[in-house]
Amino acid sequence: MEIIPVIYILKGQVVALYKGSLEQKEVYRTSPVDLAKNMQSQGAHKILIVDLDASEFGDNRNQALIEDIRRAVSCELMIAGRIRTMEALDYNFKIGMNFVVLGVAARQIYAEAIKKYGADRVIVGIKAKGDEVLTDEKRAFPLRVIDFAEGLPELGVTQVLFKDIFKEGTQVNPNYDEIDRIMQMTPLEVYVSGGIGDDKNLRLLKKIGTKGAMIGKAIYERELIFSDFNY
Repeated sequence: MEIIPVIYILKGQVVALYKGSLEQKEVYRTSPVDLAKNMQSQGAHKILIVDLDASEFGDNRNQALIEDIRRAVSCELMIAGRIRTMEALDYNFKIGMNFVVLGVAARQIYAEAIKKYGADRVIVGIKAKGDEVLTDEKRAFPLRVIDFAEGLPELGVTQVLFKDIFKEGTQVNPNYDEIDRIMQMTPLEVYVSGGIGDDKNLRLLKKIGTKGAMIGKAIYERELIFSDFNY
């Protein structure tokens, strides 16, 4: 199982949200570039960058900063944050991102993105509340996580990043039930984010067969020491 540290960037700062709320956030003094360098020095082979300004406001203010991170580290980088068009996807691969996370709103480009860049480099992000997918769409009924996930393989998707925002920043266990449901009912490989707070969480995620655990706050606050991971 991969252990992947996450850098959440808001207005150029490293932050950790609580249950997805921008009003309930912790701001950390370290710069995103220094944090990325420190994570790499501790042994990180891959880092996820989440551009919250892009995802929440459609604001590209962090682009130069993200390019600075790319120049500062040699490890593989993943990027997430309102990437909904092929132009945005092309830009991120052009600046050296190794993997791109496409959200639910980008599903119209899943097949094209995978055809161009490969299923190993394009990951679908499923942001949820419990068993419901968070989406901007107006729907008569909620979109269930498993219903959405079951339709992905036919588009060529092989990897998903599942995040339950009810768990984000709590460090009180991931949503194991939904993770297990995706893994049991689809052939998808699953990365997990949200609620990971201790070594016990990591051991259980490995036991159930998740592809990777993505961790932010627990690393920032040294609840988990990245250099101690051995999974």
